[in-house]
Amino acid sequence: MKKDIKIAFVGGDMRQIFCASKIAENGFETALYGFDKYMADVGLCTRCDNPEDAIETAEVVVLPVPCTLDGLFVNSPLTDKCIKVCEIIEKAKNCKLLLYGGNNSKIEQLAKERDIKTYDYYKREDYKILNACPTAEGALAIAINEMPKTIFGSTCLVIGYGRIGKILCNYLKSLGANVYASARKCEDIVWAKISGCNAIQTSEISCILPECDLILNTVPKTILDKENLKNIRKDALIIDLASKPGGIDFKPAKEMGLNVVWALSLPGKTAPVTSGHILADTIYTIMQEEVQ
Repeated sequence: MKKDIKIAFVGGDMRQIFCASKIAENGFETALYGFDKYMADVGLCTRCDNPEDAIETAEVVVLPVPCTLDGLFVNSPLTDKCIKVCEIIEKAKNCKLLLYGGNNSKIEQLAKERDIKTYDYYKREDYKILNACPTAEGALAIAINEMPKTIFGSTCLVIGYGRIGKILCNYLKSLGANVYASARKCEDIVWAKISGCNAIQTSEISCILPECDLILNTVPKTILDKENLKNIRKDALIIDLASKPGGIDFKPAKEMGLNVVWALSLPGKTAPVTSGHILADTIYTIMQEEVQ
C-alpha cells in the first residue's frame, strides 16, 4: 500500500495519540487535532491548532471510539474545544475514508452526502477481541485496588461469557478465585464449564449473589435490578464494564450503599499504549482493504 497518504486524527483519548504515533513511525503523514491538553511528545505526528490544517488535505480521517457521546460533538476529552461532527465532515474536502468507532447513522448520512466512504472499526471482531484484554486487565486493576481482600480465595461472578467475560474468567481462575460465569446461551454455559468455571444461567444468578465478593458485569442490559441488588452483600465490589445503559440499576444500588464502579473505556485509561497499537494495526488493515 502506498504511504503518501495523510491521516488526520480528530479527538479521542490517549490511545488515539499512541495510535497516530505508531502509524507515523510506519511512514505516513499524520496530523492531530483536539489533543491540546496532552503536552508530552507526539513523536512524528504534527499537532494542529485548527481543524483545517489537520483535515482539509487528509485522505483518511480517524474519529475516536466512542466517536461521539451526544451525536453532535466529537468525543474529545483531551481538549476544551467543542468539535462538531458536522464541521469535521464538511472540512474533510480530500477525504476518501472516514473511520470511527461506535455505530452512528448521523455520521454515515453526512459522509454519504459528501461521497465519503465510512468504516466503523469498532464492528471488527479482531479489534474487539484484542481490546478485551486491556479491558479485562483494567477491571482486575480496579478490583485489586478496591477490594479489602485478595482475589485469591474470593468468590467472583462474571456476568456474560463473551469476549471480555472469557478472558476475565481465565484471569480470575489463574489468581486462585472461585469463579462463577453466567451466560444466556446454552453453548456459552457449556464452554464455561469446559474452561473450569461454575457455569449458571444469567436468569438464575440471584441464588449465588450472597456468596460473591466480586461481581463483574459485561452485559449492556440491566441484569442487576433492584431485586438482584438486594441479594448482594454491602462489602462486595460490583464492577460494570458494559457500555451505556450498563447492566446495573444504579439508583437503588446507591440507595442500598453498595460499592459500584462503572468502568467505561478502560483500554484508553489503563493501557493506552497497547490499545493505541491495537487500533493502529486495525486501521492499517482497513486501509489495505479500502484505500486503493
